[in-house]
Amino acid sequence: MKSDIFYSQLAVFQYGLENPFNDWNDIHINQGFACREGSVSFGTLSDDVECKITVRVTDKKEVDTNVIRAIAVPFYIGNKGIEVGSVMETKAIDIEEGMYELLFTVKRLENGLGDYSFIFIKNNNPKANIIKADDELNPPSVLVMNAKPAI
Repeated sequence: MKSDIFYSQLAVFQYGLENPFNDWNDIHINQGFACREGSVSFGTLSDDVECKITVRVTDKKEVDTNVIRAIAVPFYIGNKGIEVGSVMETKAIDIEEGMYELLFTVKRLENGLGDYSFIFIKNNNPKANIIKADDELNPPSVLVMNAKPAI
């Protein structure tokens, strides 16, 4: 899927969630994501005119060596599926209901644009974790998991 990025973020949220995007504070910016039940927004490298977004489900947690950012968060998918995308455009995706570890990865393409992946790994006890941080991140010692909805 391809999408334009607005406000330097991409989001995943429960399909049909009212006020699905999150309000960011300085801590969220430093850790690279703003998360609450049913919704998580990840910071991007820039406001790309067009970026590549991959969504997949797998059983294995593997992080490519060429990613510059990798963040994992717990994410429960309800029976209606999810939406993925930017503030201007989202796409509905049907993924089996259940608890997942959502792995967000970022690669920089040769043209300077971002290549973003949302990888859903079935996991009954997922933990939030910054696996790989680039220079833009400065995460706190305890990750903040209680963003407010953007209204």
